[in-house]
Amino acid sequence: MVRVLIATVCVLMWASGVQAAGEIEFNVDFACGWDGYYRPMEWTPVEVGIGSELKEPFAGSFSLSARQDGLNTLNVTQSFVLMPDVSLPISLVTKFAFGAADCDLVIRDDRGRTRWHYSRTMWDFSPQERLLRVVQEQDLLIGLVGSGQFGLMRLPKETACTSSRGAGQVYVGPKLARAVPWDWTGFAGLDLLILCDPDWSLLKHQQVKAICEWISNGGAVLLVLGRHPLPQDNPLRDAIPFRIGEPTQVEIPPLAMDRWGLDSSRSQTVTAWPLSLKPLVSIWGRIESETASLYGTGHVGFGRIGALAFEPAQLGDTQAGRAAAFWTRLIAACIGDGSSSSAGPSPSNLPGGVGAAGRGRTIILTGGSAQSEESAGRNPYDNRLRIGVAQNAANQVMNYLFELRQMQPLSIWWIILTLTALAVLLGPVDYWVLRRLDRQPLTWLTSTAWIAVFTVGAYYGVQWLRAGSMELRAVTVVDGIADSNCAWATCYAGIFAPRSEDYRLEGLTPSQWWSGIAPMQEEIWAQQRESGVRQIHCRQADGGNLPVSLPISIWTVQSLLCEWMPKEMPFTATVEHKSGDVTVEIRNVSNSPIRLGYVLFKDTCADLGPVGPHSTKRFTTRARPFQIWSSQSGLPGPGHGGQPPNIGPGMELPRMPVSLTGVTDNAFFAQGCLDRTLGMYSCLDSGAAMVCVVFQDPPAPFAIKNRSYAVNHIQFARQLVPVDH
Repeated sequence: MVRVLIATVCVLMWASGVQAAGEIEFNVDFACGWDGYYRPMEWTPVEVGIGSELKEPFAGSFSLSARQDGLNTLNVTQSFVLMPDVSLPISLVTKFAFGAADCDLVIRDDRGRTRWHYSRTMWDFSPQERLLRVVQEQDLLIGLVGSGQFGLMRLPKETACTSSRGAGQVYVGPKLARAVPWDWTGFAGLDLLILCDPDWSLLKHQQVKAICEWISNGGAVLLVLGRHPLPQDNPLRDAIPFRIGEPTQVEIPPLAMDRWGLDSSRSQTVTAWPLSLKPLVSIWGRIESETASLYGTGHVGFGRIGALAFEPAQLGDTQAGRAAAFWTRLIAACIGDGSSSSAGPSPSNLPGGVGAAGRGRTIILTGGSAQSEESAGRNPYDNRLRIGVAQNAANQVMNYLFELRQMQPLSIWWIILTLTALAVLLGPVDYWVLRRLDRQPLTWLTSTAWIAVFTVGAYYGVQWLRAGSMELRAVTVVDGIADSNCAWATCYAGIFAPRSEDYRLEGLTPSQWWSGIAPMQEEIWAQQRESGVRQIHCRQADGGNLPVSLPISIWTVQSLLCEWMPKEMPFTATVEHKSGDVTVEIRNVSNSPIRLGYVLFKDTCADLGPVGPHSTKRFTTRARPFQIWSSQSGLPGPGHGGQPPNIGPGMELPRMPVSLTGVTDNAFFAQGCLDRTLGMYSCLDSGAAMVCVVFQDPPAPFAIKNRSYAVNHIQFARQLVPVDH
């Protein structure tokens, strides 16, 4: 017996040693966000470094599991091959909820066996020890790749961010070139990306391509040229609306010095790469004459880019005290928050704090002193989050996704009827029947039988009342620019499950980015520890994040968000605007008819009628006055039009000429669409027009594998079109 016990102990010790050895055969480094800064419930980059103590190559997968909001846990997996004695970097993108307690990191081999597992604490009680630092809606988050020259890293101490939502802070999150995200979603949480003379040889082609894609989807970039020439084959050179000349000595004009907040009494000569507008982009780009081609801004897709032709470090110590003013003016021009027009009024006048291209945020100086917590209006480590405009609008869209008969609460009268019937059967009926049969002692058996019958009946009765086929509800917004390959789509989908099973999607494209989306309260507290019980399992590779497993519980709706770049727009349009008359020709290239639409200009608009599938129709009408931004919050401005979309208390958004489908119009301002919408509005000042249509009974952009279900799909399509005057 003693020998058996000794042998058992030896086996357990050996097994424990084998498990310990399996746990330490990998060395994993883990970092999130932009120097730890992130926006809750939005795409956040994750850098993982894996080293191995193995002697042979290892093929497996790395999984990251974290709560992304109050309902969903997003599980992201990426396959890899690890060579011995070589550290492997892995670039991932995921979403983290506000106050997410921890995340699970797992390495599995090619057979699916767990080889390494670690649970990383994300939200420590000590704010200084937290892996992630929250950026609020009223804050300005700047990503930095390259050198933090000329006081760039001091901006958080010398500047602040203001909007109608309140005072906020400015954050600068630097990244090394090797850690730059490989997918456009890695930049989605930024308000501005500054490429400050990075070493372009350290940036891979896919990383630069991701930056270009993010700009075209509504992002903003400030490009600073310096000692490292931008390669001819760099995708960014083709994307920007400027030609870059050869380096030359240029004296900065006094007017430009004043415009940038520098001391114009001192002459300044710098080595610069002169900028000039490319042909046919005059309405999209701008170079101020007083800057002598040293700085320009322009539109790239739905986003903006600013280019500075010289390295600010050349300004020297004599201008160092004005560095914050210099960067403040460049950033304000780049994010487009300093203009005042019908397409984008000054941020102080914006309802709800939404600007033409910067969501109404303005960067200002704070006197050169460190910003206090009181001046920011909140504690930088506050445990409370006010959700933003996009998340508020998404709540309205999800109201439509959840408008199902099966999701309505049961009538109280069914419960009253059931309890009344049970009481009658257990009371007088049972008594009189047993008394008539002279079997009153059997009441214990009959009562138990009646309770069992009603229990089974209640279960199947609820199933009958909830009975209904599986249903897919979706709202899709497709945006594009005429005569270009710039097209983006966002789909908000809700899948109702009549039974608990693991569902799978099909008809997906490799470039799609899927995640969950859930209704949120206006304010979220870190102490609200929702479990995130709904699991979404995705495989991230080849520039996409595709769901491979979607467990859905009975009688619930799984709401999803999908973003991708479609190959083409479902319609094309040309616009003429002469003497108040508007002529719009629409060519519908889809299989679904266009129900109605409108065309929107800088300060006028016109309604459009239906267009059949695969047909072309020409509309000629009179334009009517219209202002996108109402003069008073909650009240319509001049001209014809409905109320602004109902986003939430005190958060009215830009108006539309006519409501196309009611509450789903809020999709234009929800997550995945807001930046493009604001980018479109800012382009109206440049002479463009926006044509918006809604399709009737279009097919869903994806399918549910091996299932029979009903489809309720609303599809909007918007296109920026140059105007022939």
